[in-house]
Amino acid sequence: MMNEPRDDEQLLLAHRTLHQKMPKCWNAFFASFGSLRPIQLEAMPVILKGGNVLVTAPTAGGKTEAVIAPICERLLTERWKGLSVVVVTPTRALVNDLFNRLSRPLDELRISLGRKTADHGIMESAGSQILITTPESVESLLTFRKQILGNLRAIVLDEIHLLDGSPRGDQLRSLLQRIELLHRQENDASLKPLQILAMSATVSDPTRLAFAYLGEKSEIVQVAGQRQMESHVIVAYGTEEERAIQAISAIDQFNDIQKLLVFVNSRKQVDTAANCFQVGRFSKCPVYGHHGSLSKNQREATEERFKSDPIAICVATMTLEVGIDIGDIDLVICMDPPFSLSSFLQRIGRGCRRLNGRTRVLGVARDQAGKILFEAMIHQAALGMPSGPVAPYRRSVLFQQALAYMEQAPSKRRTLPQFERALGQTSAPKVASKTVGDVIDDMVQMGFVEQRGATFTPTSKGRDFIESDRIYGNIQPNPHEVALVDVESGKVVARVAGFDGSSSSIKIAGRSFQVIPGGDDGPQRIRSGGAAGDGPRYHARNLPYAYDIGACLSNYLQIPKGELWCYRQQNRTIVWTWLGKLVNSTLAACITSQRIDVTDGPFHLSLKCETQDALPCILQAIDDAVDSNPLGTLKPEQLADLGPHFRLLSGIQQQESREDWLDKVFLRHWRDGIETIHDLPIDSEIGLILQQLT
Repeated sequence: MMNEPRDDEQLLLAHRTLHQKMPKCWNAFFASFGSLRPIQLEAMPVILKGGNVLVTAPTAGGKTEAVIAPICERLLTERWKGLSVVVVTPTRALVNDLFNRLSRPLDELRISLGRKTADHGIMESAGSQILITTPESVESLLTFRKQILGNLRAIVLDEIHLLDGSPRGDQLRSLLQRIELLHRQENDASLKPLQILAMSATVSDPTRLAFAYLGEKSEIVQVAGQRQMESHVIVAYGTEEERAIQAISAIDQFNDIQKLLVFVNSRKQVDTAANCFQVGRFSKCPVYGHHGSLSKNQREATEERFKSDPIAICVATMTLEVGIDIGDIDLVICMDPPFSLSSFLQRIGRGCRRLNGRTRVLGVARDQAGKILFEAMIHQAALGMPSGPVAPYRRSVLFQQALAYMEQAPSKRRTLPQFERALGQTSAPKVASKTVGDVIDDMVQMGFVEQRGATFTPTSKGRDFIESDRIYGNIQPNPHEVALVDVESGKVVARVAGFDGSSSSIKIAGRSFQVIPGGDDGPQRIRSGGAAGDGPRYHARNLPYAYDIGACLSNYLQIPKGELWCYRQQNRTIVWTWLGKLVNSTLAACITSQRIDVTDGPFHLSLKCETQDALPCILQAIDDAVDSNPLGTLKPEQLADLGPHFRLLSGIQQQESREDWLDKVFLRHWRDGIETIHDLPIDSEIGLILQQLT
């Protein structure tokens, strides 16, 4: 439900009513608040009723208190016993951040709070009434210690949009279903059903998201829009140092900027360019670097120092897109456009001058194409996320979940109807009973499971998987990495793929280190100081621009619905579909089968044919794609995340896993909306803009 703004009298009445409904928790959570945020006013009365609720609002909109406060009120009023609430959040950093944020009000309420991650074991969560954890730790509890979850009354899913559409999101959906089955088996029928709540930033399809994780009868409480944004885009050429200088020069017009958060798209940029921003009036301020290959201690120290310093710069990758508390940020600088709109919205959401309620953003492009991308993202930010193809539930996750579900049973055995009930899904993306059965049969064929009559049980090969860390999750494991250890502190600074052994120095997160000879077969020792060296190598996987970027551009260029735009270049027709690399690659394969020369990009197709022939050719390609689905043979592993256990499936199941990525419903709908193809002069204003994007 979306609610209209309230006037002052209505707001006062809403505050008083909520105060009366939450007498136990009001002071602990809201005594220091001047007034409640809109999402808090709308969501808390609904949550107090006990149903499943999806709460969506812009980043930093007050969602956490809107969900946790009424859950605490229910816990105290209804006198829940034991571990009653599990809060699931995407990262360990967010677990720690939420733990620190909630410790004060929950301590005041005498509600015991715990956390469980790979860094915080089961003893630290013992006796907790509310437990903050990750999907992987929930898997560990459910699979090996399910009795701990016997009294569970509510589950809270934090930042669910960061998991949705990923292998970890697929796993979480099955975990929720398995927990609900356990809840029904372990408790009296008179006990109220589990309450499942989810918090999300603005998403394109909240109805699908709610159905997928909370069930068909869930409610949606939504506050639309983004905070007021003050944005500026520049083009900066040259080296990373020259671009950093141009970025700092571009903000000289603002005298009140003291804290800068700079986002870059690679760990290498953090290493080599972090201290390049220490110029101009920021020449003496501390500069920090933050990325996923730095050790946990290094990241946490950076977060704490950046938060406490009154004047500072932090250069980071996507690791700081999530809501880790790093204090108030005066300006967000994006060095190059990110590869998805959701990533851009997360980044700009970190900037919020709480004194005036707006966020400032500087986009720094390398060329005119980057400038257009930034402008399109900023334009779309005010409109919200565009709808697009739905990522499938991965068969590789079914593989992992089937083994975990068998281990959960005291007998280590399950029947096919039990698998279908626990792992099948009716909401989008659906998981049909046939798919579950096919994966189980495949596991028998591949030697992970054996069938005895109507039951299935793990083989020794399956037990090897169960007894390894792989059973807990669906995070892609890192290939072999070298630990870089600071000899002065004895702590790991970072883990890297390697570095140039001939160099005597190395740069990590903007800091220079001297490389100490030796360590070829183990950790490499380093010492602070030394000449400025190159950054190390990292294992990286570069996915192309996501579909939502194409939709941004289409909306920004005001391309009418039902039209495809194209222009002629030499003897080819360039057609702009805006569908993304995965779909365009699929269409290109079908066009090739029509014996037409074609190449594809993330936003366009280039066909060697006349303009009047391009539209029927593309429409026919869509029909062919829906009928024959070439993704099975295209091997789209570089375009989509098929999950870390994908290679454990048979060849047939791998092929079907690839085919699952073609969203036929979306493609048919897109085809039905195309009415005409619009031929642009190549030297027209829009034609010149489109050429920049090729």
